[in-house]
Amino acid sequence: MRSKTSRMAVLLAPLLVTMSVVGMAGPTTGGHGHDESGPPDASVASWDAVGTQAFTAAALSPAEGHTIFGYVAVAVYDSVMAVEGGYEPFLVDADAPDGASTEAAVAAAARGVLSHYLPGQSATIVEPAYAAALAAIPDGTAENDGVAIGAEVAAAVIAARADDGFRAPVTYTPPDPPIPGVWLPTALTPPVGTYLGLMDPFALASADQFRPAGPPDLSSAEWAREYDEVREIGSSASTTRTEEQTLAARFWAEAPVQQARGAFRSFVLEHELDVVDAARFLAMMSVTYADALMACLDAKYHYAFWRPVTAIRAGDTDGNAATVGDPSWSSLLPATPNHPEYPSAHSCITPAAGWVVARFLHTSRIDFTIPSLTGLGDRTFERPSDLTYEATNARIWGGIHFRSAVEDGTDISKRVTHWVLAHHFHPSNG
Repeated sequence: MRSKTSRMAVLLAPLLVTMSVVGMAGPTTGGHGHDESGPPDASVASWDAVGTQAFTAAALSPAEGHTIFGYVAVAVYDSVMAVEGGYEPFLVDADAPDGASTEAAVAAAARGVLSHYLPGQSATIVEPAYAAALAAIPDGTAENDGVAIGAEVAAAVIAARADDGFRAPVTYTPPDPPIPGVWLPTALTPPVGTYLGLMDPFALASADQFRPAGPPDLSSAEWAREYDEVREIGSSASTTRTEEQTLAARFWAEAPVQQARGAFRSFVLEHELDVVDAARFLAMMSVTYADALMACLDAKYHYAFWRPVTAIRAGDTDGNAATVGDPSWSSLLPATPNHPEYPSAHSCITPAAGWVVARFLHTSRIDFTIPSLTGLGDRTFERPSDLTYEATNARIWGGIHFRSAVEDGTDISKRVTHWVLAHHFHPSNG
């Protein structure tokens, strides 16, 4: 395993005299840190949309997308805190001159990070958006100071995360011949996110901090029950899956990064969050999602458990007399994600959205809407439990996950969310 160096040890003083890396310790109280809300945000959500456009154009995996949005959100949040204050910075403690433009700081921070991690989209998407953003800000000292602080924070974030393991070459070698229970790639493309579980997380101490106990033993009755559940309800020819379950399975099979970012931006706009709250909300979501996915991929490649499409077709090889193999079985969702089955990635990250919103709003009545990208209809969830139930069970209904994977993935999501919100994004004392 790659040697890990804590981000706490990164020395930024030689890079920026006015900045320092922020420690992880912090108060555990929540709430709004600035006294009065300003006008609705006009920059943070817009730059999230630019980032989504650039990510989509780059055609990257969700593993890369959620991590990149973590970088962007941290840089934007710390830049906004440098100008506006109100909450503790996450990684970079910067001090902007009085009167600096917050919008210019946001634009420069987002531009710096996006251009670094998505260089192929810099000239065609990022730079035109940056030029348009600055054109809307009056020329002068406020704009210049905002640009300077945003650019410095972006550079500091990039420097602090330079050796975090993102996109490191990590090879997965499938067993040959196959071994019952061990994952075999489900696509001809390289396995997704092999490096993610070896990365230095944003907030967690390590990606394996909340590693679950593992999938059921193949000889167990629990395995037979989970196997039969997916074989029946997750089949493309299932006679027990309802129309609503089929629709939910297909809804949650849409592009996960674009779907999540759309939901986050809609929340910002619907609740008319000002620039401080918008930056904080998107950072809370982005860091939680990124770290939950790292924790998830750590467990995935640690246990390397086979997917239903492999397991059910080879059911007669698992040594369990209660599992009946079906060589022609196929799942409802035709494209099984090309990474190990346990735990479920959607279960690791999506429930976090509900819990973050509940914490942000200080209520369990979240009425949180997730958009459809393919015309299946947007879906609104009244409470975090509603979101968790559908998003996790949809992976079983779609035939790509077993019950233990969604339950243990949900537990990862809950633990990571609690950790992130207990240690970060609290009101400042100043």
